Order: sequence, then structure tokens, then C-alpha cells
Amino acid sequence: MLKQILSGGSMCALLLTGSLSAQAQTQTPPSRPQPQQAPQVQVPPAELQKFAKTIKQLQAVQQQAQTAIVQVVQREGLSEARFVQIYQAQQNPQAQPKPAVTSQEKQKFAKAFTQAGQIQQQTQSKMQQVVQQQGLEVQRFNQILTVVKQDPTLREKVLQLMNTPS
Repeated sequence: MLKQILSGGSMCALLLTGSLSAQAQTQTPPSRPQPQQAPQVQVPPAELQKFAKTIKQLQAVQQQAQTAIVQVVQREGLSEARFVQIYQAQQNPQAQPKPAVTSQEKQKFAKAFTQAGQIQQQTQSKMQQVVQQQGLEVQRFNQILTVVKQDPTLREKVLQLMNTPS
């Protein structure tokens, strides 16, 4: 639920990898071909294997971060739903939650949000390390991620690799 809060920063593409499986299962192929936005990037099988293994590890890192953020929010005395309502109200002042946000809730939110930001920074660092430990550069990982998101066949191949025991 707090995934939208984690999606900021230079590693945004990495943080979105947790939705790869869900996207693959819910997206239907477009009825008409879409124009190519960039030249096709070739992904050798060995590199695709590294990518799939990296995705699995990144999902675990992301899950740990989400759990830590939920715990921070709860420790501050807010529910996940209320935290998200306050966050959305800050992003869009016309969409004020009901009941109105109290000054005490604002203080709790500020503390939780600061701690969540620290967790996000630590998570981004861990994610960069995971990518590099698998023998990929972050820029190359993001290139492959873009290609995988655009190519249903390649996306299916990645999902198969992710479900194959290492």
C-alpha cells in the first residue's frame, strides 16, 4: 500500500520491479502495434538470466522495506490507510481526507515520513548493490527493464526464469 511513497528517486525503475509479475498477468497485448520509441536493445540469454535473478532479489529487498515502513507508520500511531490519506492530501490540497487531519496526526505523519525516507535511501543503496553483485550496471539493468516491459515475449521469458530454481 505504501509502494507509491517508495517510488521516488533515481532508482524509481528498480522500485517498480515488484509489479513485474502483476503487470505480466494483467496486461493484454495491444490491439494495434505501437510505434517504437527507442531502438531495440538485444539481451543475451546469460544477461537475461542475471536480470531475472536480480529481480527476485530486488523483490525481497523491496518487501523488507515495505514491511519496515509499515512498522514505522504503526509505531507512530497511524494506520496505513490514514498515512496514505494524509500523504495524498499533501500531494493534492483539494482532496482533504475526512475526518480532517489533526495537528497531532500531522506530527506523527512528519516523523513517520522522515523515517520512511531514510528507509527508502537505504533500500535504494541495497538495490544498487544487488544489481551490481549480479554483474549488471544499474543503467544496463534499467535498459533491460524497459525492454522487458515493452516486449510481452521477453517478459514471459523473465517470469519463467524467475520461477526456475537457481
